[in-house]
Order: sequence, then C-alpha cells, then structure tokens
Amino acid sequence: MFKIDYKKTLKFLASIKMAVIVIASIAILTAIGTFVEAKYDATAAKKLVYDSIYMNIIMVVFAINLTAVMVDRWPWKIRHIPFICAHIGILILMLGQFLTSKIGVDGTLRVEIGGQSRLVQLPQTDLILYSSFDGNNYTKIIEREVDFFRNPPTVEKPMVLLPDQADIKIKNHYRYALASKEIQASDNKKLGAGVRIQITNGQANFIEWIVQRNPYTKANVDLGPLKVHLGLLPESGKGLNEIYLQAMDNGKIKYMLFDKSSLDPKFTGELEEGKSMATGWMGLELRILRFFPQAQENWKIEKRDFPTPLTSEALEVEYKGKSQWILLNDTVKFFTDNAVYFLTYANRRMDLGFNVQLKNFIVDKYQGTMRAMAYKSQVQIEGYGEHEISMNEPLKYQGLTIYQASFQDGPMGNPVASIFSINKDPGRWLKYLGSLIMTLGIILLFYFKKMGIGQKKGS
Repeated sequence: MFKIDYKKTLKFLASIKMAVIVIASIAILTAIGTFVEAKYDATAAKKLVYDSIYMNIIMVVFAINLTAVMVDRWPWKIRHIPFICAHIGILILMLGQFLTSKIGVDGTLRVEIGGQSRLVQLPQTDLILYSSFDGNNYTKIIEREVDFFRNPPTVEKPMVLLPDQADIKIKNHYRYALASKEIQASDNKKLGAGVRIQITNGQANFIEWIVQRNPYTKANVDLGPLKVHLGLLPESGKGLNEIYLQAMDNGKIKYMLFDKSSLDPKFTGELEEGKSMATGWMGLELRILRFFPQAQENWKIEKRDFPTPLTSEALEVEYKGKSQWILLNDTVKFFTDNAVYFLTYANRRMDLGFNVQLKNFIVDKYQGTMRAMAYKSQVQIEGYGEHEISMNEPLKYQGLTIYQASFQDGPMGNPVASIFSINKDPGRWLKYLGSLIMTLGIILLFYFKKMGIGQKKGS
C-alpha cells in the first residue's frame, strides 16, 4: 500500500528548490502577461494570464511553500521572528488580494452633464433573455454569467437557449470586431421607426441613425449643444435645447423644437425625407436623410486580430436559420407568431444605492491646444450633498471610493459626460496589515543582526 512520507513531503515543499520553481513560474507568467497586454490590452492580459487557472495554481503553491517553510522551522526561536513576520506578511497580503478579487468592486460610472446615474458597469458579462407577448412588458427568463472571452461558443459547440421554444443559438464569438450599423426597412409592425438625420453648419457635419426599439419607446442622440429624440411628442419641454421627432401614418415626421429659455415649443411642423429645418442654435440645420416607418437594425461585422478604440466583442446569434450579430452592451430581438424575445449581452450593472448627479464638468487645457490638462466634476451625491471630484482628489462614501477617471466628448467636441471609476477594496486592511508585518520583520532582521541576537548557540 502506498504511504506518504510526511517528513520528506514537508522538506520538499519547504525546500529552496520549490521556492525557486514557484518564483520562476510567477516571473514567467508575469512576463507573458506584460507581452499580452502590450500586444492586445489590459483585459486580455487579466483574463488570459493574471486571472488564469495557471496563475491561481501557482499562487496556491506559493502559499503552501511559505506555510511549509514556517512549519519546517518549528519549534520557533527568537532568531526566527523576522523570518516568520516576512512569511506571515506575504500570506496576509495574498489573502487581502484574494478577498478583493472575490467580493471587491472595480467598475465605471458614466454620468451625463446635467443628468444623474446610479448604475455602475462591472467587468463581468451576462447573457440575459427576456420574453414578451405584447412587445412592451418583458419577463426575464434567462440570466447567465458568461465569459466568452475565455470560453467562446463555436459552430460545433454552440450555446443553445430555450431549445424547446425559440431554439436560439449562440454559435460564434469575436474578441475584437469592427462593426458598422446597417438599417433596413421592415414590414414588421412590432418594430419602431428609424430616421437618419444630419446636423450641419459651417464648422460641423454630423450624421446618425436614430432607431426605436418599438413604436412605444423613445430613442435619442446627444449632440452636445442639443438632443434629438424619436418617439411620442411631449406635452412640454425640459428647459433644454431639444428636438422631438414622431413618425406619422402619412409617411411624414412631426417635430417639436424646444430651447432652454421656455418649456413651450419654439417651432412645430412636419418634415419628410430629404427636407430640412433651421434649429436656431449656432446656425445648425437638421435634415432628414432617410426615414423608415419600421426599421430593422443589423450589424456588419469584420473580425480584427487586435483591439482598437473602435472594436468591440461580438456574438453571432442564429434563430430560425438566420444569423445576426450582437455587440457587447447591445440587444437583439426575435419574433415568433405569439411572442417577442429580447436578448442582451452586456457588462453587469450594479446599483450604487444612491444617485450621482453631475452638476458641472470643468476641463483645463494646455495653453494653445485642445488637449486636456486636468478635469474635475462637481457632483450632488444623494444623501451626502455637493462635492468636487478631481483627478487627484477622489470621494469616499459608504465604503466606496469614487475617482475621476476620464470624460466623453460629444460630436461637436464639447464634453457631454464624466466617467468615474468606482472602487471597493474589502481586502485593503489586510494588505496594509501584511505590509506592516513584513516591514516589522525587516526592521527586526537588521536589529537582531546589529544586536547579535540569534548568533549565539541556543538563541
């Protein structure tokens, strides 16, 4: 019968040979992660290297090696105190990092200027399927955490959703895809309208599609100095520069134009494809380039080997023999004779529990350039009052740290939103404690050496 020699096993686990193997393995994986990040991006390095099963196994072995070394020195003597402190400090640091990785928060919060938000976008991705019988009231029937970056579906091994009902198949995944939107006319009365608009003056020329999910929802596009909405016309304005468009049964588009000086519409009228109207703001003119009473959105996808600012993850979804693509943080609809299915692939959202309102955003630029030098946000925190968050001055509230991360420019070059980094580090106190114990061990090492402690026999 096979027996384990515990003394030999402990000696091997505590040996310098094991320590060299572990440290060399960590160094090799870290070097690989550095190359992956340089070639691709931080997300690829994190998912494929730093958070991989290989790194986790090595860190577990490292913890076993540190523990075995201390056990092998038992019974401990005074001269072992610096050595024990160093090893315990490292183990506590590792525990703190493990705790943070499992229950910590590291996400982003986007808040439009003048608006508010409470939903933080997290790195985890979820696949969610809703169903509806009337196209308005949706019921969540599937919610599943997925990591297609590491474990992508294939044509040979697709992910099948509702095989007995809708038989929706996820059959392909691109880590990096360049997408261009294709809008097509449809005869499906459950779909909303689609309008391609052009906003232009002597200095700017902006062209964009606005598409409703269904006839009852509202779609919009934010152009910085004004917003354009597609949907039912409002009874009054909001004190903002806005244009509302509503598709009519006669093939025309009814519009209402509001400005920030009044809640009543400044202009009303009808437009049709090819016609334009003056907005009265900055010499801007709105033109209707294309109009579909019912519009179907599709993505044209090109695979890329490396990421760029324009690439995104993409999934190929098959339903009733027809394939279409869905991007990360995007949605797609499938229609049956008596139901509508609504599939979304998106980063997970976390509710902060309080609203963050962006009252003002200030950008300081380098003299003579358009390059941002520094920027800060003036925010109203629900239940906590007004505060300023800048690049070097984060805000701490309810165990969260809110950092000023970046900002988003609109089509006209003006900031339209502030981007915050939301961080919760429950293992931070363990990291501080581990660092303190390690530092104490180093100090004691030099002190013992200076005082000659441990150099005499039996000490």
